[in-house]
Amino acid sequence: MIKSVHQYPEDYDPHADNPPLTAAQQEAVSRLTEADLHAIDAATIANIVDNWRKVARVVGTTIIGLADQSLYPGLGDVFYAQRIRLMVEKGLVEAVGDLKRMGYSEVRLPQRAS
Repeated sequence: MIKSVHQYPEDYDPHADNPPLTAAQQEAVSRLTEADLHAIDAATIANIVDNWRKVARVVGTTIIGLADQSLYPGLGDVFYAQRIRLMVEKGLVEAVGDLKRMGYSEVRLPQRAS
């Protein structure tokens, strides 16, 4: 069952970079603790696999999983995409594409050298 559908504004451009966080999203982010961020990152990494997967898919799956638990409302998809960018910078996941555009980038777990 779909609980809600996100409506994009009429001027939404799916080919543009991810938009900045809204004021409401920034407010929600400001209330997060380090423990919250750790839990969000763990939930996000749990949705990243050995094969390439679109960042948008990882973000959506993570949001749905956390929403089912009524955790962290109001953060928005861009916040989760930003967290993935940080994971890539830290070497926790690998990425291809443009991470500023979640629909045009993919991530996977780091591959071990054989």
